[in-house]
Amino acid sequence: MENKRKCNKAKFWLDEGILFCKFERGECTKEFSEEFLEEYVNTITSISGGSYFPLLVDLRILKEKEAYTVIQVIANNPELKSAILSKSFVVNSCFIQFALVALRKIYDPIIPNKIFKNYNNAISYSLETNHFFNALS
Repeated sequence: MENKRKCNKAKFWLDEGILFCKFERGECTKEFSEEFLEEYVNTITSISGGSYFPLLVDLRILKEKEAYTVIQVIANNPELKSAILSKSFVVNSCFIQFALVALRKIYDPIIPNKIFKNYNNAISYSLETNHFFNALS
C-alpha cells in the first residue's frame, strides 16, 4: 500500500491506482460532523496529488445515517471532481443503494458511480476504469 492515511473514523490509501476509503469497526460510534467530512475531502485530494483515480468507498460498517452523510459529501463536492475517475460504493443496505441511485442523478451524472454488495467486484470495476482511462491518456 502506498500513501496510507487515517483520519477521523476512516482509513484512506492509494493502491494499484485505486483510492480506497474504508471505515473501521468501533470507530463509528459518534456522530459525523462537517469537520470530519472536510478532512476526508482534503485527504482524498492530497493523496490523489492532482491525478485522477477511481474512488472505492466501503460503507458496509456504517449505520445508514452515517453512510448517507458520507454519500452526500462525496456526491456533491466540486473538489473531488478534479481527483476522481469513478466512484464505487460497497454497501449492505437497500436504503443506501436507493440513496446512491437518487443522489447520482441529482448531483453528479458525469462521473460514473457503481454500487456493489461484493468488495472484490468493486475492486475489479475500479481497476478496469483506471486501465481504460490510462489507455486513452
